[in-house]
Amino acid sequence: MKNRSTSSSHSKSPVQAKPEIAAAEVLAWVSDCLDGGLCFIAKGILVFENAQFGELIEASAGPSGPETPTLRSQLFTDAIAWNQETLGTRGSKTYRLADRQGQALVYECRFNVVPYHGETGVLLILQDVTEHTELVHEASQIARFQSVLARIGTLAVSDAPAQELMNEAVKHTAEALDVELCKILVQRESDDHLAVVAGIGLEPELIGRLTIEGGTHSQAGYAIRERLPVVVRDLREETRFTPSKLLTEHGGIAGMCVPMLVEDRVYGAMTAHSKSVRDFTVKELEFLCTVANTVATVLERRRRADTQRALYHRLFMYAQDGIMLTDTEGCILEWNPALERMTGWTRDEALGRRPSILKSGKHSPEFYERLWQAIRSGLSFVDRFVNRRKDGSEFLVWESVSPVKDRDGTTQFYLAILTDLSEREQMLEALRHAEQVKLVGQLAGGILHEVRNPLIGLGSLATHLAEQEQLPRTARDRCALIAREAARIDELLESHLGQLRPRPFDLQPCDLPSLIDDMLTLLRPNLRKQRIVVKKNIPDVPSVEASRAHLQQAFLNISMNAIDAMPTGGELTIKAALVAKQGRGISVTFSDTGKGIEPDDLQRIFEPFFTSGKAKGVGLGLTITHDIVERHGGQLTISSPPGSGAMVEVWLPLKRDT
Repeated sequence: MKNRSTSSSHSKSPVQAKPEIAAAEVLAWVSDCLDGGLCFIAKGILVFENAQFGELIEASAGPSGPETPTLRSQLFTDAIAWNQETLGTRGSKTYRLADRQGQALVYECRFNVVPYHGETGVLLILQDVTEHTELVHEASQIARFQSVLARIGTLAVSDAPAQELMNEAVKHTAEALDVELCKILVQRESDDHLAVVAGIGLEPELIGRLTIEGGTHSQAGYAIRERLPVVVRDLREETRFTPSKLLTEHGGIAGMCVPMLVEDRVYGAMTAHSKSVRDFTVKELEFLCTVANTVATVLERRRRADTQRALYHRLFMYAQDGIMLTDTEGCILEWNPALERMTGWTRDEALGRRPSILKSGKHSPEFYERLWQAIRSGLSFVDRFVNRRKDGSEFLVWESVSPVKDRDGTTQFYLAILTDLSEREQMLEALRHAEQVKLVGQLAGGILHEVRNPLIGLGSLATHLAEQEQLPRTARDRCALIAREAARIDELLESHLGQLRPRPFDLQPCDLPSLIDDMLTLLRPNLRKQRIVVKKNIPDVPSVEASRAHLQQAFLNISMNAIDAMPTGGELTIKAALVAKQGRGISVTFSDTGKGIEPDDLQRIFEPFFTSGKAKGVGLGLTITHDIVERHGGQLTISSPPGSGAMVEVWLPLKRDT
């Protein structure tokens, strides 16, 4: 049962009314009442009331009891009191009531002391201002809600600490909803318990330390499990879940709890409770949902931003390539550990300096002018740099310098990434040296073989002459000596030839896709320099039995020939597929878009020392490659249709049980 309550305000303005104007004043007051109920009381007697006054009285006939006076009796009592005031006094009073259905009503009555037969009476004007009062209350409430959301938005864009954001959210939400208890709970990853991370109406020492049970053991846990808001008028009558001990100890009776959702993922829950029975409105629930989801979104975005920053930091710290960041004037702002190892300059030494500390003097002023012209135009500049370390030694890098722009497209920084080519250059040099060593071995083997043949004949002839009795003893002894020396030299040559004969490869399972990736990594600077695009079509093919180092040398030789054939750029296509030739095997093809190979040259392509007119090598690359493939039991074929580049196919057999 709702209790009736009243509030009043007096505005006394004594008027010395003359009898001749009394009727005019009454008419004016009657005109004012046309939009409400009218009643006139004089000498404690009801003189007049209109139909609307009666209707208003009837509508307010809500639940009543011995201690609850009716509206009519309240008005009558108040009118008698007003009749004691001076003529012309005016005032008003608000009556808060309930109709028969228990719905709230708000009436306003204006009291006017007027002349009546030489004495005074009270004219009552009664109006239903329920709707107007509700609109004012709703407007005020919306203003409070918007103020809270604006405050949270301000904190979100100001990068305020997360704890401050949550503290302000619960504080202002509690004030806007007029509740005593408000808190934010975050779901733990290890179990369904909820950690209290911010709260109003709780002891400060509980914040950040206390946890409550989830699931059906708390209103928050139930809301999270159901992923729906949970509104309770009286927790003492709740049967869906058990109110948490924390809420019970702090006197929570009625309340709302909403899950904090971020992209369909539950972050936690936000609650608002009063210490008395209360019916929360839909707008209040919508407001709490908005606050909860706004806070959750801000916290989740900050978590992701922190994770991203940590990831970028790890990439920066552990990258194998050197990374340098400068401002638009070239002042160094960042310098990662890889660059410390590469250059000998520590981060502390490099910060505040300019990249010119790495200048080796190997590049012309025009080279650096092209660099600055490119990056100031918003483009990247990529080229090989010969740089100088702190100790004065030189090192080769592949360097990419790019502008870093903001959302408006304005360049804020320059980012340089340096890839050390020293080790790769050494590997390529080792491969070239290996070719030269093999060349010497083949040449020496050929010479020894050619020397050994006539030497054998010479030794046989000397042996024959030493056995001729008709020759003088001196001549036969000398022939025997020649035969013995020829045998010794032959034995020596046989020993050397044994050293030069190729030893069997140590064949192990070899994954072709990874081998080709490693090979392309070695060739990346050459490919970039000559603007060659690599296209790969290498599906998951079975491993082959191979000597990985020798097979990689063969693929390098083929690819370097293709690069040399495209001095102005082009495409290198590498494919792998299962192909049956002399049994099952894998075919790896290398196709370029160069000018191709002349038919006459194609016939001599595998001959040692054979090169085309403009070849850079010594003519042994394909000879060695052919030898490596054959020693793997494979086949090497080269085709070159006129005007359409060259295609080299390497076919390698698979083991029978593959």
